[in-house]
Amino acid sequence: MKNKKKPKSSKSKSEAKSHLGILTEREVEVVHRQIRNNSLAIDHCIEVIDLLVNKERCPKDANTLAWLRERLSVAVAENDTFRKVIWRHTQLVQSQMPYDGDSEAAAFLISQIKSRERALIAQMAMK
Repeated sequence: MKNKKKPKSSKSKSEAKSHLGILTEREVEVVHRQIRNNSLAIDHCIEVIDLLVNKERCPKDANTLAWLRERLSVAVAENDTFRKVIWRHTQLVQSQMPYDGDSEAAAFLISQIKSRERALIAQMAMK
């Protein structure tokens, strides 16, 4: 009986990570950049729609407004999708990280100290 060698996997580490649903650093950067770009497009569309409807009194059924609203809805839907992708990626990365109760406890204590510090600063400002 001959020992058959297993064929070497042609997948790279990044392909293996992608298979698990984890994004590479480059993919995360691209998604973040696209979220920022879409956010700018959303802001611009809202400003233009506001200008046309409230300042210029453009008819609500105008072709330009319909086109802008469609563009706005597409940009919002894309951003929602990209944010879900980033959220899922973050959850997968956190689930693969080993649990370190000490660092979690330290982070909690630091956040409580900072919170108390802010409260004291606010009290001092009120006097």
